[in-house]
Order: sequence, then C-alpha cells, then structure tokens
Amino acid sequence: MRARFKGRPIMALEFYHNPQSRAAMTHWLLEEIGCDYTIKPVAYEDGSMRTPEFLAINPMGKIPAIKDGDTIVTETTAIAIYLADKYKSPNDLAPGIDDPRRGEYLRWVAFQTGAIDPAMMQASTKVEIPRQAAGWGNVELVMDVLDQRLAKADPYLFDDFFTAADVLIGGALGWAIQFGMFEMRPGFENYLKAVQARPAFQKVFAGQE
Repeated sequence: MRARFKGRPIMALEFYHNPQSRAAMTHWLLEEIGCDYTIKPVAYEDGSMRTPEFLAINPMGKIPAIKDGDTIVTETTAIAIYLADKYKSPNDLAPGIDDPRRGEYLRWVAFQTGAIDPAMMQASTKVEIPRQAAGWGNVELVMDVLDQRLAKADPYLFDDFFTAADVLIGGALGWAIQFGMFEMRPGFENYLKAVQARPAFQKVFAGQE
C-alpha cells in the first residue's frame, strides 16, 4: 500500500542500505509504514561509503541514510522519528505531538542509541569504563531498565499500539541477545516474540538469523 501525507501520494524515497548493519531497522520501519522506497545498496568492502556521491548524502560515511525529495536524513534515531511522524500507514507508528504518550515514546526511541548501543559496545569489547565516566550507565543497568519496562509490554511498549520505538528497541535488543552481548530475560523473550512475529520483520530479516 502506498502511504499518504496530507492526502497526497508520497513519491518513493531513496534508502541507502546494507543489510548487515543497523540500516536493517530502517528497512523494517519502512516496511511497517508501507511507503514506496528505492534501496540504494552501499557495500562495506568496495569503498562505496567514501565516494563523493555518498559523502554528499552523509559526510560521516555511515548508513542508514534516506533522501526524501530534497530532504536528507541520517542517523538511525533521526530517521525513525522523521519517517514515523511524516509517513502515516493504516496504523500510525508514532504518538502525535499532543498525545500524552509522546514523551515516553521519545524516551524509548532515544534509548536505543543513547543506552543500548554503548552497552552493546562495552559488552562486545569487554572494555572496563569507570562508572563516573559512563554517562549512559553500564550493561547490567541497561538490561535491568529494559527488563522492567518490557515485562509490562502488552505486547508492545504501548500495549497494542506498535510504534517506531518498538522497531528500534526490538531490533537492537534482538541483536544484543543473538550475538551474546545481553542475556535473555523473561521480559525480553515475550517482547521479542511479539515484535519478531510481525510480517514486516519477517520480510526484512528472513534468512538473516
């Protein structure tokens, strides 16, 4: 189904993607939204991320990135907020600005890059960081906070309202557990079963596990 914005059909956006990266979460989100998009493959091994053409899209030479008309958005969290606010699927993927759930929604959208990502990095590298120097906390604290919140998911963060926050939290947590960086907990298991059962997730991640 083609998504609509203010009643008008949306032109296909360009999505710079490598499936072996966090861009897979953006891919999942695009499938949840149902908008038209064109995948622009970006490989790690051939220098695609350092070409002048791609650096004009993202000077950091990183993916994901999207180009939506004249608008370029980079960084996973920023892309998720942009897409969920602008593109409306049959089931919106973000609480509106005046929705009382908006604040908590933004908290969990930001929690992926602000807490889960650095915890995954520490867990994978085994580097000890002085407690006072780690502004994001530590691996155990991140898992505890997630466990407490996800134990209340029914089945998603906002009950039956699936949002972009579920894409980011579900995607990052799934990887952290799959690659042994986080331990599985009861609250994680039930939540991941729910988000990974979604057709959009199955379409994007089929054969990748």
